[in-house]
Amino acid sequence: MFETHTTKDGQSMLICQMEDRHLSNTIKSFCREIEKCRKILTQPTAENQLIAVFNPTYSQANLKSQAEKQLKNYHQKLQPYLAEAFLRRLNLVNEVRIAYGRTERVFNSFNIILELPVDNDDDYEDEIDGESDDSHPGHSFHYSDS
Repeated sequence: MFETHTTKDGQSMLICQMEDRHLSNTIKSFCREIEKCRKILTQPTAENQLIAVFNPTYSQANLKSQAEKQLKNYHQKLQPYLAEAFLRRLNLVNEVRIAYGRTERVFNSFNIILELPVDNDDDYEDEIDGESDDSHPGHSFHYSDS
């Protein structure tokens, strides 16, 4: 998309300018990091327990806290890359499925309903009043045959 990507050697380019292979490898790298964070949060390992034995300053809670922060960061950074891959029809579904550890929707087994925050957005109020803003480029108005 129109966000920038910085290469390992410090060069910047638009994500939409990346070659397919570079874009795919970047997404795969984010997916590996997301998978690591997810596993730290969901699967306690013997390796982590051994570290705790030999390192008194080690804390599973601290590790989980760091993993949670990194997971949010990687998830947010991944989005424009995925959008670009989607536009190019690059198939990276398996990598994303493995990273997030699922293949289907998440069921709401606790009947928890999440409420959206109330936002006093003037555009939304205009649409409710019957006045929609057709000026943005994604609106169907811009794609009519007239």
